Amino acid sequence: MNFNLLLVRHAKSSWSNPSLSDFDRPLNKRGASNAPLMGQRIRNYGLLLDTIITSTAERAKQTSKLIAKEIKYELQDIDLESDLYHASRQVFINILSKQRNRNIAMVGHNPGIQDFSYWLCSEPTFNFPTCGVIHISFSLDNWKEIYKNSGKVISLNTLRCLYEKRVKI
Repeated sequence: MNFNLLLVRHAKSSWSNPSLSDFDRPLNKRGASNAPLMGQRIRNYGLLLDTIITSTAERAKQTSKLIAKEIKYELQDIDLESDLYHASRQVFINILSKQRNRNIAMVGHNPGIQDFSYWLCSEPTFNFPTCGVIHISFSLDNWKEIYKNSGKVISLNTLRCLYEKRVKI
């Protein structure tokens, strides 16, 4: 069966309040305007997401909600996963292996999300910029079957590509 994974790095965050911890930093103005654009891009894939799993860090939650609104995904259905904050590759694997749905988005942070994408794909992926999205497809019966280089890159999307009109929103 065909399984699909979207790995999303949170949108650009604010550093304007030095009293906030890294975990509590919200999106900045640019991040808040860019996340819906990437949501529109995801909507136009035609891939209906069954599950969105996000880090509980404020910027990741905000990114998830803004994308969810664009793809008509119920906000209350977003799965909050505290372990995705500063997650290692193994944490991503463990979370994904517990999933039953076939089309999943995971919203997280670098360097973990980038490391996980490199591990999943035999072809080069990319350095994950903020709000970057990689769509990876798998031929599996369940998520427990993922292994190194088991994924195929379907698309790489960055805001730079959208702004330079290399891809259509």
